[in-house]
Amino acid sequence: MGILRIKGTIDLIQFWPNGSSDADTTKIKLVVNENSFEYKREGATKFSSISVFWDAISKGQVSKAVVTTSKKTGDKTITVRLQGVDAPELHYHAAPLSKSGDITDAKRKLFNEINEDRRQCFAETSTVALAKSLKQFANADGIMNAVFETNVSEPGDSVDTYGRFVGNIRVAGDHDINLWLIENGWGHPAFYTSMSKEEIGTILDAWKKGKKKANRPGIAGSKNANDFDFDLIYREPKKEEEIDFTMGEDKGKVLMPKIYRRQLSWLISKKAKIITAATTFKAYLKKKPDQLVLLNDFLVNNLNSAKVLSLDEFISADNMVLKNPEDFVFKEKPSFLVNSSGKKITEW
Repeated sequence: MGILRIKGTIDLIQFWPNGSSDADTTKIKLVVNENSFEYKREGATKFSSISVFWDAISKGQVSKAVVTTSKKTGDKTITVRLQGVDAPELHYHAAPLSKSGDITDAKRKLFNEINEDRRQCFAETSTVALAKSLKQFANADGIMNAVFETNVSEPGDSVDTYGRFVGNIRVAGDHDINLWLIENGWGHPAFYTSMSKEEIGTILDAWKKGKKKANRPGIAGSKNANDFDFDLIYREPKKEEEIDFTMGEDKGKVLMPKIYRRQLSWLISKKAKIITAATTFKAYLKKKPDQLVLLNDFLVNNLNSAKVLSLDEFISADNMVLKNPEDFVFKEKPSFLVNSSGKKITEW
């Protein structure tokens, strides 16, 4: 086990309402030199420069380069999933339908028509709150230095199934964005089996404060999957006009975002008659089970000995979620890295 460190910059323009980034996925614009990526092995006294990610391609739910180059500016960027944080969804739509012959053209057409990017309550406010908090660390152009870190053994351990680096981002030395979001109640804890007990414990400590913050998604958590507002549509930034927004105007109950994403797909499928109106949320989830272990079991027995369960087991017959977000530890979906020649990357 060692520490992967990536030095770069964050540009505030990326955050909604100027850009499309939300509160728990941000981008680091990498400094293009040999010191952008560093790794320190366990027991080592200093970091060493590495270049293994420059041509790396993530193979998982998607196949994509982990370092992307802007066609417009030539900037090199990575996408980061903030570890341990699940902030309200700013823009999410159900995955495209499979090419099954069982789905008629009429149903497919209806599905696509109603499958717009939708958002949760507090999604806009959480994003703006994060941007405002970071502004104090930015220069006059809205850009600040940032450091991404994660504890991993192999290069592939640092990237998830969607090609995103998973870890913590710090600015101004020790200001941890992940912990700030949780401690201030702008998101819920989101635990995965790739996290260590120490990493989970740090998030839980921050959550003790965050879940008590008034008028924020932490305290506004919901367990009712029947509640859904089809009118909460993502408001895409437009250069020619400013979005009319007031902090807190989007307040309301917030289902754990990971569960919300599945709730949305379930309800859109029902609305388009892809599944029957009688299909419960529990039955829908059971078709494609999300594997997990319970937190207490994970902390005591680790992944190898903890009992593997599925999310549908914690949904009642009347579509209620039976646990809190911090009770779940979800299994990471598999992925690996290859280089430009297709060879699997296992060494630094």
